[in-house]
Amino acid sequence: MDVFKIPLTLKMEPRKTIRAQLVGEECIVQFPAAWAKRKKHLATMIDRVYWHLMAQNDIENLRKRVNQLNQIYFGFDYQDVHYHRQFGRWGSCSTLRNINLSHRLIGAPEQIRDYVILHELAHLKQFNHGKEFWALVNRTGYQPKMVRKEIALYGQKWQNEYYQWCRRILNVV
Repeated sequence: MDVFKIPLTLKMEPRKTIRAQLVGEECIVQFPAAWAKRKKHLATMIDRVYWHLMAQNDIENLRKRVNQLNQIYFGFDYQDVHYHRQFGRWGSCSTLRNINLSHRLIGAPEQIRDYVILHELAHLKQFNHGKEFWALVNRTGYQPKMVRKEIALYGQKWQNEYYQWCRRILNVV
């Protein structure tokens, strides 16, 4: 799914909160009429509810994929998997054994998403990037140096599309 090409319809309504929903292949955002004059605030809120909706829409697929990869390669215990608005990192693993992935992975190529998932799963056993950690990652068959180049290119592409998407929102509101 190309998250930047989903048609976006904005509806100003007499309401107090903002709401986003997917109707077919379209995202409909309903927002308070009082926010219409505050373009930057409105654009920020549209951005937040949109990505929250995209994460909600994809979370079950993500959980299934994390479970599959964990069963194939590691068999580690973990608590849960979440998407977060992370712009500086692709993922993290908490001491509570939660896997947190950047919302930038929603709609990412499978190889990139899988590598980030496997990387974070490996942190369940090794919380650092030492030799033991890389041995765990390497046994998955991924070549970290090559995948990191792909991730960097994807990150640049994502950022460019995200900025264009933000400009599109500002032009609509």
